[in-house]
Amino acid sequence: MIPTLSSSIFKSLVKAVQAGIQMKPRSADDKEYFAQDWFSQRVIEAGFVPHLQGRNSYPDFWVEGNGITEGYEIKALAHLDNGKPARADIDFNSTIPCGIKEGKNVFLVFFLYKGTGSQLRTITSVAMVHGNLINCDEQLPRFHRNESIPEFGPYAQGFIRNRKMYRFPHPFSEDESFLNRLRLVVPSEWSLPLDGLQRTGQITRKIAQEHIVGYEINLYGQEVRILKEGTPEANKTRVFDVFEAV
Repeated sequence: MIPTLSSSIFKSLVKAVQAGIQMKPRSADDKEYFAQDWFSQRVIEAGFVPHLQGRNSYPDFWVEGNGITEGYEIKALAHLDNGKPARADIDFNSTIPCGIKEGKNVFLVFFLYKGTGSQLRTITSVAMVHGNLINCDEQLPRFHRNESIPEFGPYAQGFIRNRKMYRFPHPFSEDESFLNRLRLVVPSEWSLPLDGLQRTGQITRKIAQEHIVGYEINLYGQEVRILKEGTPEANKTRVFDVFEAV
């Protein structure tokens, strides 16, 4: 059994959603803080201490409690009238998500909500997933770099700002059974205790045969050459348990 704060935080989220506690935007233009504020309050209610990092930092929060520190990255998506998320994937600016950072576990918390502008946001779905469900290569983010390439343009006075954007599918697009549910997903080897939780299924991910190690772009010909190598753990599987509160 792996010590974790995630089950307690998850149950705090569930309690608040079931009580109808909504997310409150700071302004009509607020696109991220309302979800972070709501999550932070649930962490406090669970008896833990949230530490919010700066913008474009991963994860959004380090949470401390019971001698444990875990990371939590918050992602909120609008829930359309047709019952589906507004997007099938989610952006990560200048950083690659992963389930381990600095030797600590990191969770991604996905919210689906209804409401726009300055309206209160009603949460319709929650998926709190260990980051390894999205990316299990701990080394990949360590080697990630954002570079500025100088001497660009005819006078060699410009820069190319090579700041990357990464996109990954979220659980609601990968598995529609997550819609309108409140779920926690952890690696199956954790053997998470069933304290107020019930295991409702499993997710199996298979490591791909090849992985991208780089790419080259010709700015005039607009050609892109993608560089791949064989993956050492090709075809190995990682299994995750799916839980809901009881």
